[in-house]
Amino acid sequence: MKKTIFTALIAIAACVIIVSFFQPWAGVETSVTAVSKELTDKAGGELKDTPFAGKFIKKLSNITDKIADLGDIEIKTQVTGYNVPRMVNSDTSKVALSLAQIMFKSTEGLTWKSYMVYVLPVSAVLCVFLVIVGMKNKIALIVAFLVSAGLSLVGLYNLHTMDLGTIAIKVTITYGLWNTLYAFLFIAGVTGVWLITDRK
Repeated sequence: MKKTIFTALIAIAACVIIVSFFQPWAGVETSVTAVSKELTDKAGGELKDTPFAGKFIKKLSNITDKIADLGDIEIKTQVTGYNVPRMVNSDTSKVALSLAQIMFKSTEGLTWKSYMVYVLPVSAVLCVFLVIVGMKNKIALIVAFLVSAGLSLVGLYNLHTMDLGTIAIKVTITYGLWNTLYAFLFIAGVTGVWLITDRK
């Protein structure tokens, strides 16, 4: 009975991880005037020697002023775990790039590293399989404990020690990624209790 309850709890946590993979992992809030300022700065820097730069900057500044007079518009951008590899490799989202930098602590090899996010839902399914096998084989339980504890502790450590000064933009880690990591920590806790209380 105890083993069945433990297995059910781990299966629920695995479902949380899989659902969280399709939920927002990171987001950024900005405004139209902030985006406009960034474009103006880039145009003034990279395009300053082109004949159209002056006209572009002037028109953009006028538009920004009009928007500011009406009331600034807030822009929210979010990225799910599922979309991280696609967005990183197409270079379409600074949020995805920043999230990948936080998760992997480096900008090197982000193209292939970004696909490692798929390890999380696969590992959740693996943990469920291992605990089912673990009803009769203690080694499978130990592997499930090591996998879940390793993923949760490394992930939480990276998030809590991230250096925001090194990433492209300041992002906010949202509930999808937190739920994923704490669900793995929960799996590690349940398998740990199972191992301690299993006297066979």
